[in-house]
Amino acid sequence: MAETTDTDATGPVRFMAQLIGLDYTLRTNPVAQAFDDTLADGRITGHRCPQCDLVFVPPKGFCSICVIATGPDDEVEVADRGLVTSWTVLTPIQYTGQKERSDYALASILLDGADGTIGQQRLIEVAPDEICMGLRVTAVWAPPELRGADDRGYGLGTAVEGWRPTGEPDAPRADYEKHTL
Repeated sequence: MAETTDTDATGPVRFMAQLIGLDYTLRTNPVAQAFDDTLADGRITGHRCPQCDLVFVPPKGFCSICVIATGPDDEVEVADRGLVTSWTVLTPIQYTGQKERSDYALASILLDGADGTIGQQRLIEVAPDEICMGLRVTAVWAPPELRGADDRGYGLGTAVEGWRPTGEPDAPRADYEKHTL
């Protein structure tokens, strides 16, 4: 049996070099846009389900438990403080242009007044070996001119630079146990 090469025109697959470009527009939904506007003002909001009373941050425009719509009338402000429910310590791989040089942690934060966590939040001013479940943290807001939107409604965008420990005692396990993995 003869071997087929990329240049063999009789093979079952033919290759063609072609440059493809895509133009697209990212459209932010109205719920995410309203959330982004509150972040720009230095506030964190969510939607409280009118049926089960759970608060979702960021707001989704519906309660995923009761499957009912939520809207501007259901908006509530939550604190820019909370507690760590889980975290991951990352060790940066060094490559040209890499700015990270030291280990750092990303955490899931249960905000005071919310019923779910916000993931992938940067912990700052705390050594990785001092992080624990229940660690009380507060937001370090970016300057107003640097507060950018997430555009998809999944997180806090660039509005919050990170989360630093408050110095308060750690929260008891009962405060976060249903939010751990």
